[in-house]
Amino acid sequence: MPLTLRLPDGNYMRRYDIENILRYLYQLQCVEIVGMSNVGKSALLRLLAQPDVWVKELGEAAHDFLPIYVDCNRILDLTEQGFCELVLRCLRESSPELAILPDLAAAYETLVAPASDFQVPLSFSRGLNAVLTDERRRVVLLFDEFDDPYQRIDARVFLNLRGIQDRHSTEIAFVTATGRPLTALNHDGRHGEFAELFSLRTWRLAPLTRSDTEQQVRRYMLAYEAPFLGVDIDFVFQWAGGHPRMVDGACRVLHAALDQASAEQTAPANRWQFHRSLAPLLRADEYLTRECRKIWDECTPDEQTELAALTIADHVAAPAVIDTLLRRHLLQRVEGRPQIFCRLLAEFVQGRALPPVAETASLWVDAASGDVLVNGAAVETLTALEYKLIMLLFQNRDKLVDKYQIVTSVWGESYLNEVDDARIEKLISRLRQKIEPDPANPRFLTTVRGRGYRLSVA
Repeated sequence: MPLTLRLPDGNYMRRYDIENILRYLYQLQCVEIVGMSNVGKSALLRLLAQPDVWVKELGEAAHDFLPIYVDCNRILDLTEQGFCELVLRCLRESSPELAILPDLAAAYETLVAPASDFQVPLSFSRGLNAVLTDERRRVVLLFDEFDDPYQRIDARVFLNLRGIQDRHSTEIAFVTATGRPLTALNHDGRHGEFAELFSLRTWRLAPLTRSDTEQQVRRYMLAYEAPFLGVDIDFVFQWAGGHPRMVDGACRVLHAALDQASAEQTAPANRWQFHRSLAPLLRADEYLTRECRKIWDECTPDEQTELAALTIADHVAAPAVIDTLLRRHLLQRVEGRPQIFCRLLAEFVQGRALPPVAETASLWVDAASGDVLVNGAAVETLTALEYKLIMLLFQNRDKLVDKYQIVTSVWGESYLNEVDDARIEKLISRLRQKIEPDPANPRFLTTVRGRGYRLSVA
């Protein structure tokens, strides 16, 4: 299904993003839109190129603007000539009036077959100046997939763009869509003057909200006649976290499973069990794995380290890296603690941080799903206290965990004087009943007399 922000009734998702970006563009301020792989940057720019969206948000003032969508994937050759030719071509295609503008047509023809390299920037400037002089509306150039052109094309073209914006600051503005801010892509400083245009207006694109995710899921339901319930939408949001591609992928996996399951398995009362059974299918889906890998590969080594270390209890986080991941929306704060924004990515990251489950361990705790596995099979559902205890022990596996750590982590510091040894031992005993093949002779959870407890996973 095409990834679009349009809804069947003509409205659209990402209203908050649209409103704020148009507020900048109304003042002809340049904006860079930055976001993780496939989070929806292109869909947002394509929507910003639609005149009716401007009318809806700005009213009559919208008629003063001419948004032009420039898909940099259409560049025939990643050169100054290829970039400039594409921009003028998009301008000519935007309206019948510009298509027949003599000076623009002449500049375009020269760019297609320049007699020398010097003609490229001159013709590009001449073509843009012709539009800005003739066109009574203010021009907004929306540069999609801007990463490669910005990094690989000669800096001269971007200095030229900066010069045009300086001369026509009341007539033209730029919007770029990239995975990282332009300053981060500008490693050698060649494009510094162009990047300065966006220095104070970086719009960090987050995944879809819960409300917008529901709209996307319902659009899938309408297109494919999928019999989803409200709890299914919650399930998709939990796994995909509002990432548009992952939302569609999770919908597809869920839909296929529903078609194959019995009415009893998918009954509302059994839906939560049915959802649990889908976890292996979601983890193994190639499409979803590929989306997670793209996001992972975009991360720096430091960012990968911090993401992978989120499940390690004694890891000392790097605050600056955590802040960067929060700004990039890969992390979000849940009850004050950073957490990966969706379960799919969390499990993908965990798979790179920890050894495989069944092949190297007899006991494993899947922090993302909440499953506790013994020899690959899920154990009986744990209580909240039991789960807190197993997570504490698992995060410190093969290490001694004393009673102070258990009380503060499981019950909380306020219970230090209320939880005695007997209550701890009772909780330990209940946990052993669920995870040990022979609770009377514990293999995994052993007691270190007088000191505490130790969990071994093999």
